Amino acid sequence: MAIGVVKTDCGLVSGEEKNGITVFRGIPYAAPPVGALRWRAPQPAAKWEGVRACTAFGDMCIQNGGFVGMDAFLHHPQSEDCLYLNIWTPANAAGEDLPVHFWIHGGGFHGGLGDEPLYQGVSLVEQGEILVTINYRLGALGFLAHPALTEEDENGVCGNYGLLDQIAALRWVKKNIRAFGGDPNRITINGQSAGAMSVAALLASPRTNGLYSAAILQSGGPRPGARTKDEAQAYGLAVQKKLGCASVAEMRALPAAAVLEATKPEPGAPLAFGPVVDGYVLREDPYDAFLAGRIGQVPVLIGSNADEGLFAPVNGDTFEAFEADAKRYFGEDYAEFCALYNFTSENFSRAALDVQRDFAFVNIRHVLRTLSRVHPCPVYQYYFTEPILLTNGTFVGATHSAELFYVFGTLDVLGGSPVEGDALAVKKEQPQYALSAQMGRYWVNFVRRGDPNGSGLPVWNPAGDGEYMHFSANDVKSEQTRRPARVAFIENHRPD
Repeated sequence: MAIGVVKTDCGLVSGEEKNGITVFRGIPYAAPPVGALRWRAPQPAAKWEGVRACTAFGDMCIQNGGFVGMDAFLHHPQSEDCLYLNIWTPANAAGEDLPVHFWIHGGGFHGGLGDEPLYQGVSLVEQGEILVTINYRLGALGFLAHPALTEEDENGVCGNYGLLDQIAALRWVKKNIRAFGGDPNRITINGQSAGAMSVAALLASPRTNGLYSAAILQSGGPRPGARTKDEAQAYGLAVQKKLGCASVAEMRALPAAAVLEATKPEPGAPLAFGPVVDGYVLREDPYDAFLAGRIGQVPVLIGSNADEGLFAPVNGDTFEAFEADAKRYFGEDYAEFCALYNFTSENFSRAALDVQRDFAFVNIRHVLRTLSRVHPCPVYQYYFTEPILLTNGTFVGATHSAELFYVFGTLDVLGGSPVEGDALAVKKEQPQYALSAQMGRYWVNFVRRGDPNGSGLPVWNPAGDGEYMHFSANDVKSEQTRRPARVAFIENHRPD
């Protein structure tokens, strides 16, 4: 019998049960951050009388386009009133002490939502974990800094409202999850892309002690360059000038759409918003905290995909632009770079992606090797190379976000509407579904006990000696590198 009405600290909630899993959609974990609460730390949600039917997802944070598919804008209302979370639980009653998987979506800190079909990992929940997904403030609404905002906050918070939302959601889960059948002492925080950068920030923040038991960082995580307080506040003053406002009070009175329009990302320009080293939420760049081991003392799992091409110091949209940047960066070793990567005008796209991929891989391996020497808990790395399989049978690369469909067991939503019935049964005979099931087991094991290993699975060794788990449909095994000459070259040129 599925769990029924649940008592939270704000009131009673009911969900919707299907096949032994109860889903609670749109539970408020904080007050709506609107009006006078715009650009303030999240406040407690109001209490309610009676039973609140949590059967519809809450609004996603209002945002500029370009960070989620158009389906999200067509089918998901958006507003400033967005601080809601969702819970999938297989529990039949409170107190079953099931492990909790706390998911933070990506989107460059400018977009995204917690209830995309991609993240609705029923197959994970069927294995005995509770899945929680959240919305949090984004872009200027979540990360705008300004000297007046810093001054008015009792803790001197500067532009980290989106991170404080995540912390508020974690605190809510810690306080309430036992009523949903969860174990408040086994909460694994997991995120991808900007969500992984969020996890890195939460691991480095002094505000999160005791809120989690393990951490997963997918296709993202610690990298140098967190905004300083001065940088963030200077940009906030520029935004104020662009809005034509005389004060923060006037900025708060503007429609959210006006703030978004004034802070719309320029094509090709670096994104303006993200975590700030403000001395309260973050005392240092999370990248530095990782290298020094000044993070939560819990097991960590982190990895990347083969065809992401993110965060590399060599860039360029054309062969000529990339060539000039590569000559600048590699200097006297430019010829060696060309030979190793077959860098020619005809092979430009592949070579550029390969070198960017190797920078991402080497950066993660460097962080984990360094962390392993000072971290008392095991650290695991993965490398995902399986191309996305679309519903029409075609493949694209192992791109940014590709592994999510495998981890969450949502391959059936790739390429449009979910595949069902006989078509789905045929599709599940493909090896990609076996890989998805295998990866799901590893992730559930890690959520359950901070160790991905389990019966019948290839052994996944910790990353201290440079090992990682390679994931593809035909090759799941622990290894050290697939391209030793290239990796050694990039390691010699890794930016400090």
